[in-house]
Amino acid sequence: MLPQSQLPRVVRFGTFEVDVPAGELRKNGLKLKLQEQPFQVLCMLLEHPGEVVTREELRSRLWPADTFVDFDHGVNAAIKRVRDALGDSPDNPRFVETLQRRGYRFIGAIGTPPNANANDLAIARPSPQTAAEAPVVAAIPANVRGQWRALAAIAAVALTIFAGAALWLRRPTRLPDRSQWVQLTKFPDSVSEPALSPDGRMLVFIRGYMFGRDVYVKMLPDGEPVQLTHDDLLKTFPAFSPDGSRVAYTTLDPQQFRWDTWVAPILGGEPRPLLRNASGLVWTGPRQVLFSEIKMGVHMGIVAAEENRLGARDVYLPTDQPAMAHRSYLSPDGEWVLLAEMDHDHFWTPCRLVPMDGSSLGRPVGPLGGGCRSAAWSHDGRWMYFSANPGSVNHIWRQRFPDGQPEQITSGPTEEEGIAMAPDGRSFVTAVAVQNTSLWIHDANGERQISLEGNGTNPKFMPNGKKLCYVIVREFPNQLAWRNPGELRIADLKSGRSEPVLSGFPVLDYDISGDGRQVVMWTTDSEGKSRLWLAPFDHSSPPVQIPNVEGGQPRFGPGGDIVFRHAEFVYRVHPDGTGLRKAHPEPVLIQWDISPDGRWIVEWAPLHDNGPPAMQAFPLGGGPAIPIGGSFTFLSWSRDGRSALLAGSYLVPLAAGESIPRIPKGGFHSEEEIARLPGGRRINADGVVLGPSPDVYAFYRGTTQRNLYRIPIP
Repeated sequence: MLPQSQLPRVVRFGTFEVDVPAGELRKNGLKLKLQEQPFQVLCMLLEHPGEVVTREELRSRLWPADTFVDFDHGVNAAIKRVRDALGDSPDNPRFVETLQRRGYRFIGAIGTPPNANANDLAIARPSPQTAAEAPVVAAIPANVRGQWRALAAIAAVALTIFAGAALWLRRPTRLPDRSQWVQLTKFPDSVSEPALSPDGRMLVFIRGYMFGRDVYVKMLPDGEPVQLTHDDLLKTFPAFSPDGSRVAYTTLDPQQFRWDTWVAPILGGEPRPLLRNASGLVWTGPRQVLFSEIKMGVHMGIVAAEENRLGARDVYLPTDQPAMAHRSYLSPDGEWVLLAEMDHDHFWTPCRLVPMDGSSLGRPVGPLGGGCRSAAWSHDGRWMYFSANPGSVNHIWRQRFPDGQPEQITSGPTEEEGIAMAPDGRSFVTAVAVQNTSLWIHDANGERQISLEGNGTNPKFMPNGKKLCYVIVREFPNQLAWRNPGELRIADLKSGRSEPVLSGFPVLDYDISGDGRQVVMWTTDSEGKSRLWLAPFDHSSPPVQIPNVEGGQPRFGPGGDIVFRHAEFVYRVHPDGTGLRKAHPEPVLIQWDISPDGRWIVEWAPLHDNGPPAMQAFPLGGGPAIPIGGSFTFLSWSRDGRSALLAGSYLVPLAAGESIPRIPKGGFHSEEEIARLPGGRRINADGVVLGPSPDVYAFYRGTTQRNLYRIPIP
């Protein structure tokens, strides 16, 4: 097999282009999303077009002997992602052919430009000028060279002035003064997700934040809010129909993890279902819609169709199976779609720009390094707007289409979420939040606050119950952003003194060893890859990265192993990086907790019969999983293992020898079923985390006020 360096710099086939040094795959000049391993697989196939590349050759090149990976899963996943990016099919291949029990072969025709250098085969991208349009350069007579030098000097000065003017014109945007913000709602709790009617006279929103209970409409500027829905369904993503007579919204069933679209008439009447398995629906024409659709498990893509689902086609499907494209926004010319999505770890990623025709995976846009939850277009299509949090809380950003630089247009101590553009293009409506959340302890001495500044989250008790670890984050997590990086701290519960565990070490998640001597932490490296680190609490040695491991959601497991999730599966590894293997064979979406005796691990995973995702208890010693229930039924334990906590609020005693409470066959279907468990009681607090005994626990307390404001566009 040739070394990759002998590949041409750029290789073209069909409408695709592989830029080897840049590590990019493009279609029609637009970068496609293809991760490193699948890209290397494609390069290996291109090295010998028409020849068989065996699975063993792929393994030996891409996964060195000292690196653990499930080779079969890795090769299969890489080939699948190559085919997904190329729009190829294993049954009717145009580019990548499978040869059973042998390997793979690239069968596409590779283009070669005429007179190309051997080292630059097909490297030149199409020039904007054709040969007929190319400028003709003639020799300059010696007697006029001085005049040309003078003209060149004048041109250089002009260019300098022009460049300075351009820089001045591109100076940072002057942020709109907060005195110009106009408050549109005055609720005492929280409203969010604004949407404006096509004529700009009506405003709809959700009461609550990320899955509120009801949809409201308000006539602008001073009408009283009117409640359109009166049921207990969780709701999100409201949007007006093109004629302004109806409002569509998404409902979520947490038991079945089902996303459906309903519509409610503005002038009164009962809401009715519109489309099942359709989320974030928006109209793109009188009867045309865009929406998100779950393909399998939680894998969610963007679909275009008629309102009755006729003519449905995929616009965008994330390459990672657990990833979810939640929201979509069509450009005014109908050619492009902005979308907000989550990656395989369910973190919000930067927003993405994709073509409406589905011809490529597009590219990230807006501020990088943070999550983007919503987007919008200016009415002339010249600007893209984003609600994003690159390193801080959510603010509104914008970027000139197609490739300008992102610029922030709101700032300050509040958080802004959601963007509804006014029809006149002079302002937008967003939800502005002021929140204050703190971490508290309940024990025999009563209740007291632990975190005094910042948002304390993800608390865990030390085994002796005398200290509490927690993470300070800039933005408090919500249902659709379940982890944020922050500083890990440890507080002495008697003195109240708190200090960092490791300064300058941002942590996504962590766990404490059973003896209380070590902490395992999930971080990301400079390339954005998930890494696991071990550190002693007594600072007797520096933190050490677990070698040859990539993954997150770590937990201390039986026998001193570290249990973590990577690429849809849960693995076990010794602290020194050896002994890496799958904890069990089933794919997993989120890893939750491990029982104190190390016998059970709780995970949110697809049911074995391809049913919807559910909370399940998997035995680490082997055997079938026990379904616990829908996503609301997450299970955790007190440190002494004598009590369990279900659904975040219900404390259930465990009999001697029991590791999990008595769960009905098929799992719990409601909180009422949990409440009827013998000896159970409800703890009236938010975000309860049990301590060394049932009477000691941590919880959250705070206030969030979120209202809608109109903000002028700078």
